[in-house]
Amino acid sequence: MLALSGALFMLAGTASVALAQADDVSGSRCFNGYAYTLQGGEYRYTEHHEQQRSNGKITSWDVDYVGTDGESIAQKHLEFGANDTVPTYTLEIPADGYREGIRRDGNQWVMFRRDNADAEEKTKPFSIEEPMAADSGFDMLVRENFDALVAGETVPFNFAAAGRQAVVKLRANQTGTTQFEGKEAVVFDAELDMFLVNFFVDSLQLTYDPETKRLLEYRGIGNMHNAAGDVYPVRVTYASEMPNEAKQAGAPAAECGSSNS
Repeated sequence: MLALSGALFMLAGTASVALAQADDVSGSRCFNGYAYTLQGGEYRYTEHHEQQRSNGKITSWDVDYVGTDGESIAQKHLEFGANDTVPTYTLEIPADGYREGIRRDGNQWVMFRRDNADAEEKTKPFSIEEPMAADSGFDMLVRENFDALVAGETVPFNFAAAGRQAVVKLRANQTGTTQFEGKEAVVFDAELDMFLVNFFVDSLQLTYDPETKRLLEYRGIGNMHNAAGDVYPVRVTYASEMPNEAKQAGAPAAECGSSNS
């Protein structure tokens, strides 16, 4: 979800810009996202999300990325104990030996990235400058500013992009409405607040349910790699029913504990 990475940065989630989907007070919440190439609409993987909540807030979040052969291709673990919108996290893609995330060394926030199993880890310290988000914490930031966004306001914020070893300035705003599974939904764009050659890409598009504030669809750079080892644009749909192509590929059910990782 939000998966703000690659040519821009890794969110997603993807959002890994994937996605504080429910307002349960406590307990577990599990759901799936189904990823397709943005050009051509080719099914690539399923994101299986398992969240733990306490007192209305997400405390931890695990994502298993399951490929077209039904096998896990990547894993991500996030913790929200230190900040509601900037989690500590680790994303690992075993086939590449790729690893990235955010950790705290004492009181210091640090981004890290390792390009392959033989590469040295790159790190960059940073400070929390509110409003700020990182990885799937972007979804919480959107929810915190939802009323302002639907009222037509532009919301600027900082984004800690571990995959790019940088903090970048973004702005989010509502760009329209659409239909999702027969219901009206709102569409937000997130784009750079300044021109940076190394980060310039088209804006990210996120579709939300205006009543539940749940992320329904993400369009932008994903956080999985293609055969060349590069991230690529995707459309991730958080559909209520599993698509046939995901079923045929052996994707896990959306229930908690259904992933093999």
